[in-house]
Amino acid sequence: MTQNKLSPVSMTDSQTDDSTAHEAVSSTRRALLRGVVAGGLLLAGGAARAATNNGKTLRFGVIGPARAPAAPTGYALSRGYLLRELAPLGFTEVRFDMFQNGPDLNEAFFSGTLDVGIYGDTPAVVARSQGLKGRLIGFEEIGLASWLLTPRGGVKSIKELEGKSVGVPLGSYIHRYLLGVLDGAGLTGRTRVVHMLGRDAGAALEHGSLGAYAAQSDLGPTLAAAGYPVIDRANDHPELLGSSVIVASNDVLARAPQLPAAWNRARRAALADIDRDPQAYFNFHKQTSGIAEDAIRISHPISNYPADPLPASGIQILDGVKRFLLNGKLIRNDFALQQWQT
Repeated sequence: MTQNKLSPVSMTDSQTDDSTAHEAVSSTRRALLRGVVAGGLLLAGGAARAATNNGKTLRFGVIGPARAPAAPTGYALSRGYLLRELAPLGFTEVRFDMFQNGPDLNEAFFSGTLDVGIYGDTPAVVARSQGLKGRLIGFEEIGLASWLLTPRGGVKSIKELEGKSVGVPLGSYIHRYLLGVLDGAGLTGRTRVVHMLGRDAGAALEHGSLGAYAAQSDLGPTLAAAGYPVIDRANDHPELLGSSVIVASNDVLARAPQLPAAWNRARRAALADIDRDPQAYFNFHKQTSGIAEDAIRISHPISNYPADPLPASGIQILDGVKRFLLNGKLIRNDFALQQWQT
């Protein structure tokens, strides 16, 4: 986890029988739930290092490995809009923490070291089902695609992944996509799904240690540009597209009830700038994330950024996420999406 501040002045490769296959998929599904709720060892010391909140610092978390947040909220932060809107609520500075993945961010939320989190819909829904106290205040992005890539000379179709290992960040919207695609191909329990962060995907594909890797929206085109074949994309399965949600803790909302409105005003101001000069925004995103502009334009088109904080299209995706997790017994506790928003 990386902390930053902005102040006013500144398993085996094959399944040998049905019981083994069932055990493997059950283990994978348990890992999804366990990973999202409890977080990973990567955060073991991170929460302890987080600065104690003094009531004047707004602490929000986003998913890395970028040096700073991108997307509209990152733009609002860099251009001073976010702090301008938060200052009347008593906040004198904004600190952002970068996390490896959604489960790590959830751990910080559960430990009380974050006020706002911006992350994938799947870990957010699982955490809400498990009792995380907070409110959905908006969507950062809608329509996040996942990519399924193979080593050069690897399999040509999803069906050929039977008996092979597939890497994915467990507990993420990409994991939900992968489970859905494998189920659609009749491969539930017939592949070995293993946890792997995006930073290790290129090496794994290069060495052929995986049958395939399910990559997040911006990593997918980067790996494809490096020559790794794409055998599937979430664009071909609209029900498996992801979204990035903005969740605020109950504690910060009790102290600053107007935070959702202030946050979304800052975000809309950034969106207006993006619409006026999209190239300036893409330059910012490239410099912040280190991702090539072509990959950004493919994976994060401006049309993915909603101006409405809670659009119907985003709520529809969340409803699909919740039903997918309930049907797969990845969560046990249902909840009303409307109650999450209020």
